[in-house]
Amino acid sequence: MLDLLVDERDQAFVLYEMLKIDKLCDSPLFAQHSKDLFDMVLNEARKFAVAELAPIASEADRQGCSYDPDKHSVKAPECYHSPYKIFREGEWIAMCDSADVGGQGFPLCLGTAVSELFYAGSFCLYGAAELTHGAAKLIEVFGDNGQKEQFMKKLYSGEWMGTMCLTESNAGSDVGAVKTKAVQNNDGTYSISGTKIFISAGEHDLVENIVHMVLARVEGDPVGSKGISLFIVPKNLVNDDGTPGERNDVFCTGIEHKMGIHGLSTATLNFGDNGKCTGYLLGKQGRGLMEMFHMMNEQRLLVGIEGLAISSTAYLNAVEYTKTRIQGASVSATPGQEGASVPIIQHPDVKRMLLWMKAYVEGCRALTYFTSFCIDNTYISDGKEKKKSQGLVDLLIPVVKAYNTDRSWEITGTAIQCAGGYGYCSDYPFERLARDCKITSIFEGTNGIQAMDLVFRKLARDKLVAFGELISRITKTIEEAKKIEAIVQYANTVQMVKDQLVEIVGYLMSMLKNGKMVDVYAKATPFLEVMGDLALGWMHLWQLSLSYPKLIDLVGVASGEELDQMIDESKEAAFYHGKVLTARYYIGSVLKRSFGKIEQLRSDEFPVLNISDASFAS
Repeated sequence: MLDLLVDERDQAFVLYEMLKIDKLCDSPLFAQHSKDLFDMVLNEARKFAVAELAPIASEADRQGCSYDPDKHSVKAPECYHSPYKIFREGEWIAMCDSADVGGQGFPLCLGTAVSELFYAGSFCLYGAAELTHGAAKLIEVFGDNGQKEQFMKKLYSGEWMGTMCLTESNAGSDVGAVKTKAVQNNDGTYSISGTKIFISAGEHDLVENIVHMVLARVEGDPVGSKGISLFIVPKNLVNDDGTPGERNDVFCTGIEHKMGIHGLSTATLNFGDNGKCTGYLLGKQGRGLMEMFHMMNEQRLLVGIEGLAISSTAYLNAVEYTKTRIQGASVSATPGQEGASVPIIQHPDVKRMLLWMKAYVEGCRALTYFTSFCIDNTYISDGKEKKKSQGLVDLLIPVVKAYNTDRSWEITGTAIQCAGGYGYCSDYPFERLARDCKITSIFEGTNGIQAMDLVFRKLARDKLVAFGELISRITKTIEEAKKIEAIVQYANTVQMVKDQLVEIVGYLMSMLKNGKMVDVYAKATPFLEVMGDLALGWMHLWQLSLSYPKLIDLVGVASGEELDQMIDESKEAAFYHGKVLTARYYIGSVLKRSFGKIEQLRSDEFPVLNISDASFAS
């Protein structure tokens, strides 16, 4: 089967040439690892994704999940069972966790590269597995020894799976409005009652037990987010020997019929309809929302990886299609002497679409891996360096989540366009990828929520400390790039966007100081987009600074037919030539659109706040 999931050479470039993750092995935390071991892990992950995950994606989409109302049960696509067994045996879920909990202690940036491969192979199956990791991590961080022994180990091993249960019909983005209730019992357990909706992997038949992380309000606690607690609610209660026992009083009452992600059940769960739903308090009473955000931050980064992964495989499938689809003569041929038809990749507008996708995919990959690399640095550093890395993580997670997923919707649409009518049909993966990716801009807090988080928490509440560190790093990259004469103009463009973004941040903070909070809310999403534009400009300038000298080492001053021949004969020359041209295209063409976006952010001509509800439709 063709490997059309993630560009292997670009992964290696970001991990080793940009981030130099092999140097993490110099730290005691990762000293047991090596670059050779990292390469082996990536190779095994790629083989599994290509051989086991990618072949089931379309079948799972067609088959979907089936709900039995008599048994309140859900069957996952049949094609999932064998790959999930292999996945479990590979011990992939806890690959970046410590050996103390059954993990292998790999860096998260390596885990991010693996996740991109797995999501590109089967978004739905791997998505369920990663929810399980999040549930296990919550128990590891906040659970007592008994909870860790009873639930955590089986979740990290994949023997059981987990979910996060936040959403209710009246509590979507406003999680503090949950009505699910918890009443303490004499034995210290809690009786849970309420209904949760939109629960990913909330019911299925892949494992013997599903462990739900449930937000609920203890009877008598205050309304609002400060009165919410977090509970472990297993589908089946656990026997003394650790095996699944009596069925708990939590049942699926239906699954959603959705635009995409057909292979991942989206369940409605009723807790305590019979008054016998047992839950166990996780962490401290009234701290549930704060605890759940520990899982939410992990999930938001993962959703960003989901968007990246879908973009990656959509782009690579588009490249493959346009190389093999023969249609029309070359537009560069002399009129009247057009000759035979050519692959459509040779047509300028198709090349433009492919280069646009390549620029965003590779830019988002670099930014996402960098964010994970910063998380790794929080583990191996202390003091000021640790604080700087954590600040960058907090600042960039909403950008990675929102920017990657918004671009994914555009990239899958562009991939469909590259394939024309065939792209709109189910014979090719493009339309499925478009349907699947749309949920990523909604998952784990809509992208509008991410923008508000960025402006109000990560900028204003942080007093611009992390933002200052980000700007400092971008400035350093600009200064290094200016040492290479051939790319100075691109460094200057990134600098201009950076300087104007700094001005806009000052403008937004001034608006907040002057009480114009509603105005800032309205500008938050456009601001996040510009910040994402600049972040990718930074990534591409960084890559250009590395790639240009390496390209010159390979091809010297060759040009024209001589350069074309050298690129045809050398994969490395072709790769670095592609990196250079992609960076030049993004910075020289795409990034320059940010000037208009910034001007719009500055403008007082902003009808958003003035139009009445009645004016939207007659």
